Amino acid sequence: MKIHRLFNILMVIFFSLAITIPLVAVNKTSGKISSDENRVLAKFPSFSNGQEGLNTQFIKEFDTWFNDNLGFREKLVKANTMLQYALFGKLTRSDTVIGKDNWLFLMYPNMIQAYQNLDLPTKDKYQQYIVKFNQLNKYFNSIKTPFITMVNPDKETVYPEKVPDTIYKVGDLSKTDLVIDHLTNNTELDIFSPKNSLIKAKSSATVYSQNYDLTHWNQYGAFVSYLELMNRVKKYIPEIKIVSWNDFTITPYKRTTMLYGKVPFEETDYNFSYNKEYSTIKEVGPLDKFNLISSNLSFRYVNPNNNKLPKALIMGDSYVYMFMLPYLAESFSELTFLHKDNMGDIKNFVNVLKPDIFILEFMEPALHQFVDTISYSESYFENYDKYKDLPIKPNPQEGLMWIDSSNNNLVQSKDSIVIDKTDKVVSLVGWAVDANAGNTADNIFLKVGEKYYSGTYGTPRTSVSDYFKNPNLTNSGFTFTLNAADLINVGKFSLVIISKDKKYQYFPVEYKVVVK
Repeated sequence: MKIHRLFNILMVIFFSLAITIPLVAVNKTSGKISSDENRVLAKFPSFSNGQEGLNTQFIKEFDTWFNDNLGFREKLVKANTMLQYALFGKLTRSDTVIGKDNWLFLMYPNMIQAYQNLDLPTKDKYQQYIVKFNQLNKYFNSIKTPFITMVNPDKETVYPEKVPDTIYKVGDLSKTDLVIDHLTNNTELDIFSPKNSLIKAKSSATVYSQNYDLTHWNQYGAFVSYLELMNRVKKYIPEIKIVSWNDFTITPYKRTTMLYGKVPFEETDYNFSYNKEYSTIKEVGPLDKFNLISSNLSFRYVNPNNNKLPKALIMGDSYVYMFMLPYLAESFSELTFLHKDNMGDIKNFVNVLKPDIFILEFMEPALHQFVDTISYSESYFENYDKYKDLPIKPNPQEGLMWIDSSNNNLVQSKDSIVIDKTDKVVSLVGWAVDANAGNTADNIFLKVGEKYYSGTYGTPRTSVSDYFKNPNLTNSGFTFTLNAADLINVGKFSLVIISKDKKYQYFPVEYKVVVK
């Protein structure tokens, strides 16, 4: 009886320690990166939603934080991974599929459906693609800038023979195939996928990472796609420089990855060594003033010895910025890469960077997400010429517009802004409304000299709607980003507000430019 009682006491102590020690050892470092999973662990949630209200998702976010940061989590995850793989040949990561010959695929449930061709577009969805891309194509045509869209295939699209037989594929045409064909046949969009080139090239070399990287191509596959992209660019800029296979020394090598630091996988990859010196350098500066989403995923290259080459703006994802930028940059005097999540503010980037060609790049799922997540108002791409003949009405005494900040510095004057003489770019943030209608405006333009700039209008400004006690004024925020030199040379600018019903324009509101 005493032995039984002692055993119970020991079990209670053991159980108490088992649940207490991980709680005491919980990770308290915000933004910690899990080296085994290659991602940032969830941060502790805020009690506030950022708008003076309670965070209704706190319990859900706390649960995610707790699961990510529990003490000794990585050791427990590693042990479980080894056990599952040794006994059942499976991985504990729900997003990772082990294919044939130890190929690893990143396949969320929606990606599995896409691979199986079970989520083909509806008639209404096709129309959404057409509307979105026609808006962009019309805009770039209006500013006489070539526009190319590149859609890069997922690993399983190029290597379906390595996907487990248990994931059955229905038909040969994917959602991406159908969308690209539909846009090609029903719009003037220059859109392509290097899919066929990659499938052809894989008979000579491996073009995607077998298991070191769950989704991306390797350097070989990236270069195959680079060449196809640059041959598209050549249609618009015939004299463009294109680097070739002969410009590199290509050396195969073996590399090993330890999934969760425990399960070993090995593959062949290729080292590309450029036989010359790159003529471009990375530049820091102009992008700092952009209000960028994922600002750490923006890159800029300049050629200090040849400013007569064309300029390029690329907006895309890791398929480009992880693999292509150095040799893409060799073709241009300026090459700027911004993450595609910033596409909602495309006009401001064009205002500053003035590219000679624009390239929009997606991996397969991102093409479809773009249509759902980025939206443009009916008037977003309109220029001032459409409104120039509207009658002018006098401005109200107050409540029409205000510039809040210039390069994140508070603007305290109603008729002037201050620019630092070292600034290359100026970003103006404020709000504007149709005061007579008690509603948001249709559009707003910034006039510098004889040139009219269109920025981004319609961002949420609850402070404005709260101040005027009018919920109609919520989406009244604007942002204009342009070269500082354009403002400094003229010494002033004005803002022109178009009425909600598009029947008149308010008298331009003028600001002086003070340089310090």
